[in-house]
Amino acid sequence: MLQNEQKNIDVEIVNSLIECTPEWWNSAELTVERNVSGDSVKFRHHIASPEGYTELVEPTEELFFATRKLDLLFAEHGIKWLKTKYLVSLQEDDSWKFTAEFEYDNDG
Repeated sequence: MLQNEQKNIDVEIVNSLIECTPEWWNSAELTVERNVSGDSVKFRHHIASPEGYTELVEPTEELFFATRKLDLLFAEHGIKWLKTKYLVSLQEDDSWKFTAEFEYDNDG
């Protein structure tokens, strides 16, 4: 089932996102846009601070790999997404909570 398989990849994405953000950030938003041109799929990653911090944060190689794994998993299930957003936030008990939203390609 997609959700069960996706869970581990979501955790990889979230952990990679947390790892590449400055330690004083208590939340971060990752937006990934998926662009297809012919047989090529390219991803645009953008990391921002919902708290308003302005540091430029670059995605790690692990984050790129996890995004690709997510895309391949969805492809196995015949699902094409156009954009996804992951929002992570630090909780009072020092654990991290995340949400993920997807926009899908209606043609596939």
